[in-house]
Amino acid sequence: MISFLKVENLSKHFPVRTGIFHRKEHIVRAVQDVSFELEEGQTLALVGESGCGKTTLAWMLLKLIEPTSGRFWLNGQDVAELTGPDLRQYRTNVQAVFQDPWASLSPRMRVFDIVAEGLRLNDNLSDGAMTKRVDEALCSVGLRPDDGHKFPHEFSGGQRQRIAIASAIVQRPKLIILDEPVSALDVSIRSQIMNLFKDIQSEFGCSYVVVAHDLGTTRYMADRVAVMYLGSLVEFGSTDKMFDAPEHPYTQALLSAALPIQKSDDKPPIVLRGEVPSPVNPPSGCLFHPRCQSFIGDVCSSNAPNWRKSGSADHWVRCHIGTEWG
Repeated sequence: MISFLKVENLSKHFPVRTGIFHRKEHIVRAVQDVSFELEEGQTLALVGESGCGKTTLAWMLLKLIEPTSGRFWLNGQDVAELTGPDLRQYRTNVQAVFQDPWASLSPRMRVFDIVAEGLRLNDNLSDGAMTKRVDEALCSVGLRPDDGHKFPHEFSGGQRQRIAIASAIVQRPKLIILDEPVSALDVSIRSQIMNLFKDIQSEFGCSYVVVAHDLGTTRYMADRVAVMYLGSLVEFGSTDKMFDAPEHPYTQALLSAALPIQKSDDKPPIVLRGEVPSPVNPPSGCLFHPRCQSFIGDVCSSNAPNWRKSGSADHWVRCHIGTEWG
């Protein structure tokens, strides 16, 4: 059975120069050998600290930047080999909703033109058919067709994000990349937008890849979670298993810091030591070992851990603990 989205050993490296008088070129490994699969109609959340590579990975899936190595497939098509009409169709099938609704919408365009822009670029529709599609998209996100005559500044933040969502769904994509889609919104309306995303998924059957810091959002929306640290995946699996019984020490620390401790839980919160290492000069062995609360010695600092299956077929952990080493 062919996965809807398959990512295999995807990497992105950026050259950087340091120093003033004696400049040296280094490589930033923003994303390193990331692999995962996503089924149609599911939601995958990418979580981790700022700078871990989540957005870079999302941009590669959107083909805003090209990978240094690795490949990915959508519905069995190798995206790297798409050209001409096939590439244009891919850009229609994969859309995005970005974090800031105040920055993602052009203030000089009316809402109708913002929502219709993708249709004009990628679809050969009559004016009547285009108007019908735009009106349907606006209604699907809780706005009225008459709102198409207004400018973005006439709407609240939550309404602006609804406009951005309408712009993404008007082309009826198969995959939507959600880059921190509710983090810039007031807390009072975040739940409304998250419910809207779930309603759209039920209506259109689309899949989501969600870049998220808010683990509450992740638990509510995602079917599967991929935890990233310093450009690499360290744990991958179902949302319920990830939140109820995380196995990687980094995942445990993230959940301990982000989610409230239950009164019945006597465990103290996990406080990570130090800072995230520089991606220009990553640690040897396990990338997380300098900050790990479960560090077990030379094996962690000298040997990069392999993936191991944890309990179920769809849960994987990249850690020495639970192996012959730990």
